[in-house]
Amino acid sequence: MLADILILRPQSNHDQVLTYLLPAELAKVEAGSLVSVPVRQQLEKGLVLRLHEDMPEIKTRLKQVYALLDDTPLLTKAALALAQWISEYYICSLNKSVHLFLPPPVRQGVKDVLLLNDSEAVRQLFLDEMENRILEYLKKNPHKKISSRDIVNKYGMKAKTSLEVLFKQDLLKVKKDFSSNVEDKQHVTYKLSDTALDMQQIARKAPRQGAVLQGLQDGLSSLKELKEKYGQIQPVIKSLIKKGWIIATEETVSRNPFENRLSGGLRFPLNEHQSEASRVICAAVLHRQRKTWLLHGVTGSGKTAVYLEAIAEALKNGRQVLYLVPEIALTPQITTVLLDGFGALVAILHSALTPGERHDEWKRIQQGEARVILGPRSAVFAPFTDLGLIIIDEEHENTYKQNEPDPRYDARHVALELADRFGACVVMGSATPSLKSYDLAQRGVYQLLKMPQRVADRPLPEMAVIDMKKEIKSGNKSIFSGYLREALERTVEAGEQAILFMNRRGYHTFVLCRECGKSLTCPHCDITLTYHQSKSRLVCHYCNFQRQLPQKCPSCGSHFIRYYGTGTERVSRELEMILPGIKYLRMDADTTQNKGSHTSILKEFQEQKARILIGTQMVAKGLDFPAVTLVGIINADGIINLPDYQAGERAYQLITQVSGRAGRGELPGQVIIQTFSPENYLFEAVTAQNYELFFANEIANRKFLQYPPFCRLVRILVSGVHEKATLDNINQAAILLKKEINEDDNDDQDVELLGPSPAPLSFLHGRFRYHLLLKSESLHKLQKLARLVRQEANESDEMRIIIDVEPQNLL
Repeated sequence: MLADILILRPQSNHDQVLTYLLPAELAKVEAGSLVSVPVRQQLEKGLVLRLHEDMPEIKTRLKQVYALLDDTPLLTKAALALAQWISEYYICSLNKSVHLFLPPPVRQGVKDVLLLNDSEAVRQLFLDEMENRILEYLKKNPHKKISSRDIVNKYGMKAKTSLEVLFKQDLLKVKKDFSSNVEDKQHVTYKLSDTALDMQQIARKAPRQGAVLQGLQDGLSSLKELKEKYGQIQPVIKSLIKKGWIIATEETVSRNPFENRLSGGLRFPLNEHQSEASRVICAAVLHRQRKTWLLHGVTGSGKTAVYLEAIAEALKNGRQVLYLVPEIALTPQITTVLLDGFGALVAILHSALTPGERHDEWKRIQQGEARVILGPRSAVFAPFTDLGLIIIDEEHENTYKQNEPDPRYDARHVALELADRFGACVVMGSATPSLKSYDLAQRGVYQLLKMPQRVADRPLPEMAVIDMKKEIKSGNKSIFSGYLREALERTVEAGEQAILFMNRRGYHTFVLCRECGKSLTCPHCDITLTYHQSKSRLVCHYCNFQRQLPQKCPSCGSHFIRYYGTGTERVSRELEMILPGIKYLRMDADTTQNKGSHTSILKEFQEQKARILIGTQMVAKGLDFPAVTLVGIINADGIINLPDYQAGERAYQLITQVSGRAGRGELPGQVIIQTFSPENYLFEAVTAQNYELFFANEIANRKFLQYPPFCRLVRILVSGVHEKATLDNINQAAILLKKEINEDDNDDQDVELLGPSPAPLSFLHGRFRYHLLLKSESLHKLQKLARLVRQEANESDEMRIIIDVEPQNLL
């Protein structure tokens, strides 16, 4: 039997697939298995793509597969097929797409383990003390996976020279170890043995030992319980085990990522619209039909309740469920809802978990213990075996699209492909659907389900748009309009809660010299530095470069430096001035860096320990706090005026979503939107809370400009450390594409090439960036052209070619 094996090099844009002989003792190997194979005199990690008996026509003798590294295939057949589809669709290497599906321990690479070579004892007579100590240590610990780094850590830097000597004398060799860097968590319990003596006698002679034995007799069993009662008792435990009076037992336990969770909310009976949506979806789940719905419900309409009904139906039929959310900030509340409904069947996967927690959750899914999988976009690559339902919550969010690194996949599209392979139902829910999805629903590709009312017949919040130009004319130079300030005071006095939305973190968003007009920028990026008052530093939000506040302008030497713009830090500081002593919380990328910080902040707000929550788009969607009656949008202009054809769509979605946090309880809600351009066409649809009106205007603009959904896009971006070489590379790509487009007369679907030109963010992380855009009604045509660029590209660390199929971000 022969095996085609992909050599795993996750950073490579080029795949190496080699054919090996499969020895009889490795009969367990199958497609998707992880193996080690010899490549150029060393062992490499490889993934079996297929087994066959087609002997290749080569003169050299085929090598054998060295070892099977895991009895269970790492990738199911469905996952392997999906990885190949991702590689072809998003124009990336199979190595990079396969890497998405590998469980966390495998992704962490390999370890070079030291092994002793068989050698004559006489050769060791010529070794010095350190060299002998190293050999002795390796002899005494044959089962430990000891690396050169471990030896240096143990004996110091002088051991490096000793290791070099041992290698030269052929006394040591290195073997690549592919085993998991994350081990199962072991829980140790203690119990009395049958030989335990009289407690009172022991207590008289050794009181500490007697106390521990008494504790075990009273029902204590773990080290944690014993330490809480008796303090540091490890030496006592060790002594009791040695005497044979107690027995230690080890068992594997799962780490618990749900220890810090929010409390559950109220459940209401389903209304007419919820019941109808649930009936339609559950019927298709029951009959294993492959269908896709767009569930369009206003904010607070109870889409989650519909999801729960569908999940219960899928579980009743023995099938798995994938519940996707656009970002980690949304997981705490959804996690609570799912745990309340489905308990231990729920698993969560996201990057904020520890490696051990991810390992355990992955294992629970793989072994079938967890059947409801919750997470952001990466959860789509979990090891599914019988997926029956996929929920894509807040489907309009662009965070479902991976911007970097490769592959730049869209989890929504991958989920639809996954559903095709399993015959699963897909529910895409949103109060503000993407134009693409709503257009597909209008054309019958998706089935449209509408929920136009809030649960319990609660009203939508009242909307007010405040012209900040008039505020300035009236002498109010605060970031808070008089109207918003009064509303905040009323809300706090009534014991209610408010959310203040500001989509920039920091204090001031840029610093400007009033003499020469230049702003202070990052030396590694073409980005203005943001002033963070809490750090008293200027910070780049792209590469995290930081510098102290300058006393004078770096360009002209002037001392006339002024701060402009507003971030969440400034909002919180000015809030303290208008409402002294008020308890508030801030939720942005600066305050949520630690593990569990999202949950901690939301839990504190849920328990009403704070009256006001200030935040970026983390607070804009999915949150349900009944006591929130006021939402203030500090600066709507910051999200409207962006250089992107999707700017209007994103602004409408964000404003509507954050507005929907108000009035979700028994009390009505109010939304105050501050802007310097109240005449903008978006505000008519926003204040009317009329998505259809917004859709009609925006889709007409897209059609006129011939942007998606009326065409398909592929972006090709070149980034390099030298500007001239980067520009030469993008120009060469453009010449290649123009030649191919002009020579292809067989296709009546035209391709338009825009550019090349500097990217809007033309200098980032110390690299120059140039891009071009391909437009056509035929995505297949664009993929073919992009694949040609990839094949001809001469990539290196200094020069990177980035291909983005159906880009969501053109910056």
